[in-house]
This record gives sequence, C-alpha cells and structure tokens, in this order.
Amino acid sequence: MIEGFILAGGRSRRFGQDKLLYLLGRKSLVEHALDSLRSLCGKIYIVAKDTRKFHFLKDVELLQDKMEKQFVLSGLYTALVNLKGEKGLVVAGDMPLLRESLLKRLVKRSAPPLTLFRVCGRLQPLPGVYYGELLPELEAYIKQGGERLLDFVESVPYKEIGEEEARECDPGLLSFLNVNTREDAEFILNIYGREVFEG
Repeated sequence: MIEGFILAGGRSRRFGQDKLLYLLGRKSLVEHALDSLRSLCGKIYIVAKDTRKFHFLKDVELLQDKMEKQFVLSGLYTALVNLKGEKGLVVAGDMPLLRESLLKRLVKRSAPPLTLFRVCGRLQPLPGVYYGELLPELEAYIKQGGERLLDFVESVPYKEIGEEEARECDPGLLSFLNVNTREDAEFILNIYGREVFEG
C-alpha cells in the first residue's frame, strides 16, 4: 500500500488559531484528512513544525519539518526524505472533504515523477502522488530560493488528471476545498450539512 503524508505545518494566520485542531463537527480538520487516507495507505505520517500538538492522533507517525523555514515545500521535502517506497500520497491537513474515491483514482492513475489533478482550469498541487525521484530537483529548487509549491510542480514533468475524471469520483469537487478562515469552516458546515460531520 502507498504511504500517506499529511502536510500540517501551516501558520493559520487568517484563521486566528491553529486551524488543523479546529473542530469541524466532532473531529478536528486534521482528523478529517486522516480519515480519508486510512483505507488507502499502509502508513500515514503527519508532517509539522511542532509535532507535539498532534500526539493525540492514533496510528500515525509524526515527522518534524527538516527545514527551519516554515512553508509548504518544507513539508513536501520532509515527506520525500522519509519516503520508504517509490511514491507517496500527499494531502493538506486543511482539506476536510477529501473523497476516498478520488484519492483511489489518483493513486491508481499515478505515474512518475508526479501526478496531479487539473480542475477549474487550474493545476492542483494537493492532493498529489509524489515520487521519491523528485527529491534532487526539489532540493535544487529550494536552494535556488524557490518557495511556491505550484511553481515547483510546474517546473518538472507531471501527469495530470482532468476535471471530467475528477468529477466522476467527486461531482462537486469538494475534495479541493481548503479551510483558510473560520468563514470557510462555517460555509462547509452550512452548505454541505452539519449532519455529515456531526451525525
């Protein structure tokens, strides 16, 4: 089974508190992301700058970001350094509506060195299947001062899965919704139903 990595190193500036610990229904955001990986991944890792706050999570391994600077590429770098197999399924901890069927499709259709979805005309860096062979190029990109995940993935060869195929698994493309503010969290609860999270 593929290894799963949840990137959980964000600063939550717009949220006002650590958003990954925010309860969306009865579970925190990071727990919702974790649940989406459990049936797909043989081992799941949480990658964070401060791993102590995630000690309450079960059946996961905590990985501390290997880079001092806190940005998404640091989490991806840490994931690839710790990768045991040839590839890993990488998701963001603030994506509580990830559909298992969409992730299964992503893994099944994956090809090196990187496989991503393109929806609404935009390439989506997460979720993605990242192969270990990307590590040298990622190291070089970071050493050159690169910081944006999207810029990095667009600089390397990648396989993309189109929106039509994504909608076969997730008709509303809910999997790609990030929670960046409290308003985002309330939007998800109000529009997609509190019973989904609290039932």
